[in-house]
Amino acid sequence: MSEFNRPGAAYTYESGTTLNAYVRKVFAIMATGVGVTALVAFLGYLSFSSGGFAYQLLVSFPFVSWILLIAELGIAIAMSAGITRFSTGTCTALFFVYSALTGVTFSFLPAAYGISTIFTAFLFAAVLFACCAIIGYTTNVDLTRFGGLLMGGLLALVIMTVISLFIPALRNSLFIGYIGLGLFLAITAFDMQRIKQFYYGTGTDGTMRSNLAVYAAFQLYLDFINIFLKVLQILGNRRD
Repeated sequence: MSEFNRPGAAYTYESGTTLNAYVRKVFAIMATGVGVTALVAFLGYLSFSSGGFAYQLLVSFPFVSWILLIAELGIAIAMSAGITRFSTGTCTALFFVYSALTGVTFSFLPAAYGISTIFTAFLFAAVLFACCAIIGYTTNVDLTRFGGLLMGGLLALVIMTVISLFIPALRNSLFIGYIGLGLFLAITAFDMQRIKQFYYGTGTDGTMRSNLAVYAAFQLYLDFINIFLKVLQILGNRRD
């Protein structure tokens, strides 16, 4: 019963929650976050394209994207640091605020890529994400042993992305796009398997289990968003 990587497991702890039900809960929270992002992005795009509040905000505060980025980073750090101290309601609220802030930044994407490209990228990202999530959930291979390698790859990707800000030739590099896409697909499978660890590791601690469900949803949300952005980058470059 301590094995977390047995596919299709439906073991029940004293709380009465099965692993499958726990995973469904995680995905419900994640899907809600994606929905919040999509809704805010759509409303922001309508406002931006009609010269409304979003447009006025961008004109009045050219550095608003950096402010949003710092706010998102702060929320991510707060969730990671406070996952054992915050209430489940606080963790959920932070997640949805993060989702809304991401939606604000995404409201400007249609101006750069076009609606059709964004829609195509979303479909591709959804299929790729689902496939890797299924692999992570069903595989008997312990993916957690690759955690250090994946985090090292993520750090390298961040460094390459920062360097590309100062080197125009690398800014829209397909190489970085494909490397990033492959990395986040692997991280998706890794994070999916970690949900089993969260479930089996919390035992009868209902609050911690609920908090980790929100945190797992947040991690999967970030995986999906990054997969979407990498696919969008690749499709956008090809269209150009």
